[in-house]
Amino acid sequence: MQTTLMPNDLIENDLIQSNLIKSDVIELHTPEILPAQASTSVSLPRTADILTDLKTHGWTLLRGYQYDVETFSQLMSQLCQTLTYDPARQNITSEAQKVDAGKHAIGLHIENGNTPMPPDVIAFFSELSAKKGSQTTICDGHAVYQALSPELKATFSQPMQISRYLPQAIWQNYVATATGRADADQISLDDLDTFITATTSKTLTHHVEPQTDGGVRYVLQIPAIREDNLSSQLAFANTLLGPSFNYEKPEFILANGQHVDDALIDELTQLCEKHTQDIAWQNGDVVILDNKRIMHGRRQIDVPLTERKLYIAMGLGINYSND
Repeated sequence: MQTTLMPNDLIENDLIQSNLIKSDVIELHTPEILPAQASTSVSLPRTADILTDLKTHGWTLLRGYQYDVETFSQLMSQLCQTLTYDPARQNITSEAQKVDAGKHAIGLHIENGNTPMPPDVIAFFSELSAKKGSQTTICDGHAVYQALSPELKATFSQPMQISRYLPQAIWQNYVATATGRADADQISLDDLDTFITATTSKTLTHHVEPQTDGGVRYVLQIPAIREDNLSSQLAFANTLLGPSFNYEKPEFILANGQHVDDALIDELTQLCEKHTQDIAWQNGDVVILDNKRIMHGRRQIDVPLTERKLYIAMGLGINYSND
């Protein structure tokens, strides 16, 4: 069986001739593996080959392996130094979580981009692919950055403010997950302040405003344009167009004090759509993204949610030494 890492082999027939699709793919060869043998016998791709695609294109599609949830988890453990989690999601394994955000279309965003520690790398595994709709959208933030007007480049290169309310259980779970503690309900505001101090940097500042109900108003200041992980290219990679399925919708305020309004969102949406591609999932597919370059979203799901099973794994730090 020939196994291929397909950085931009999209999968929508009407896009096959699109100039968005790259012609260079990395060919790997693995022995034929029966599905029943997959979890114990599948040969995982070399980290170096995955990183080549991430550096060049920002993402890669793995199709042709007999993946299951366990081998998907193993792949991400091999690729990343530390796995991270969203406390609002359901864990499927110790590495992977269930993607469950309703059936509506979801706007482009980087994963956990409204937090101080967004993952460097994220990956999706489709165990059961919807037969209609549910395409994952991916947008190259570097291409969007190049297409921005000089005025917008200047605007988004400055830190913008992201503000939203977080219930007590949510911020406690986040700090516990980020710091490896099991006693989330014992996390105090002092622990939260310690975490904030430890994660503040030249490019990221944040603070909280405690509320009477135990929740906090969390305020994060971070640029909407950042360097990607592997090529040091600038990318428009943020959550301005994204969802807030498990959290309150954030408020975005630019460095000049102006709120991000609907007109600017519409302009950015139209620009990003020009650099967006659809992944029509097949069972067993894995997609890996540089979360500091590639924004992702989803088209509407047009089948019952029971007919779709998609999982996510996220990580900080890359294991460059793994071959």
